[in-house]
Amino acid sequence: MEAYDDDDTATFHYITWKDLYLREKPFQLFIDIPANVPDQRKTNIEFERKEVGIQDIREKERTFNLDSHGFLVRRSSTLSSFEDLNTTSVESTYLPAVEKFLRAEVEGVDRVFFFDWRLRSASTPAAKSIVNLKDHSERLGPAMYVHVDQAPVAALNRVKTQLANEADYLLQGRVRILNIWRPLRHPVEDWPLAVCDGSTVDTTDLVETDTVRRDYVGSNMFVLHQERHKWYYLSKHNVDEVLVLKQFDSSPDVDARYCPHAAFKHRNVTAQTPARESVEVRALVFTYPR
Repeated sequence: MEAYDDDDTATFHYITWKDLYLREKPFQLFIDIPANVPDQRKTNIEFERKEVGIQDIREKERTFNLDSHGFLVRRSSTLSSFEDLNTTSVESTYLPAVEKFLRAEVEGVDRVFFFDWRLRSASTPAAKSIVNLKDHSERLGPAMYVHVDQAPVAALNRVKTQLANEADYLLQGRVRILNIWRPLRHPVEDWPLAVCDGSTVDTTDLVETDTVRRDYVGSNMFVLHQERHKWYYLSKHNVDEVLVLKQFDSSPDVDARYCPHAAFKHRNVTAQTPARESVEVRALVFTYPR
C-alpha cells in the first residue's frame, strides 16, 4: 500500500458568490416541488472546484485544540469497541460513552444534549435530492462541499426549540455544538474527512444558507474560497482516533468559533481500497453561567 505524503493537495467544492444573494438568500430544497408552483428551482447555489494545499497531521494530532483551531483528535479504545452500530445500540450505549469521552477530553462541559447522529459510507451516493433524516438506518455519503453544519441563528434556535424549559438559563452560559466523528471497521483511506483551521476563516467567508426539508427549515453555512485557509487531515484515520469538530461557539473570546470541513478523494486510493465507513454524533455542549 502506497504511503501518504506529509503534504498534499485536495480538491474541494466551495460556494460561488453571486450578487443574487444580496437580494435572495441562498437555499437548498430537499423536498418535492408541486408541479403548479411557478418557481421549480431546488437551489440557487453553485459551487466551484478548488485545489488547495492540505497537511497530514499524523504524529502532530495533539497540537490542535477546539479553542485555537476548531477541532481536536483524541484516542478512545472505549468508543472504538463499538462497530456494529444501529439505532438501539447507538442510543442505549454509544451516546453515553460519547458523553463520558467529551467530559474527559473537552474543557467546560457541564451539560451534553445529543440531537442527531449519522452513519456514513463512501459506497453510498454522495448527493441525494431527497434524504429522510429521521431514518437513521439510511446511510449518507461523504459530504464534499466545504461547510459548517449550523449557522449561529440555527444553533441558538435549536436550544430554544429542543430545550425550551431551560433555554433562558443555558443561553446565559457558553453554548457549543460539537460533532464527534470516527471511522468504523477499518482505517479511512477513501474519502478522508478534512478540516479547515477555524482561526484562518473570517465571518465574511461564510454564506448562510437555508436548508428546506419537509418538516423544518434549517440553516447552515457554505464557505467562500480564500488562499489563507489552512487545511488538515489525518492519514489512515484509525477507528480509535476520535475527531471532534466545532460547528458553533457562543464565546467571542476564542480564535476558532467553527470548523469548516469536507471529505476529499485522496489521489492514492485504488479500486481495492475499502470504502469509508464512519459514525458522527452531534451534540449541544453547555457551560453553565458563572
